[in-house]
Amino acid sequence: MISRILTLVILIPLAILLVVFCVANRQAVPVSLDPIGNMPQLVFAAPLFLLLMGAVILGVVLGGLGTWFTQAHYRRKSWKRKYEVERLRREADESRAKLRQIEEERVRTNSGSTALVSSQAA
Repeated sequence: MISRILTLVILIPLAILLVVFCVANRQAVPVSLDPIGNMPQLVFAAPLFLLLMGAVILGVVLGGLGTWFTQAHYRRKSWKRKYEVERLRREADESRAKLRQIEEERVRTNSGSTALVSSQAA
């Protein structure tokens, strides 16, 4: 409940600021893709807020991809360890089952030999 209120307290003013920014910067500005400046074909006009928002979104996406690729090593290691833990658990379960089976056989063998000893004593 508190996190929801805190989210609203942060997001509502942020949304208001974003709308005000977009309204204040809606005039078109020329954007040139020619670094030298002698090719007018590579010039287009776009609203400033679209250019800035596009740059922010592109930066977030590229940063996320960079982080994701950087963390690939850790995800791979985690995946390997997960399957290693599962394999070790299976081995431990199999070992417990074998131990239980050996103990049951030992109990049966001991109860059978006890019966032989008691019948010979009589």
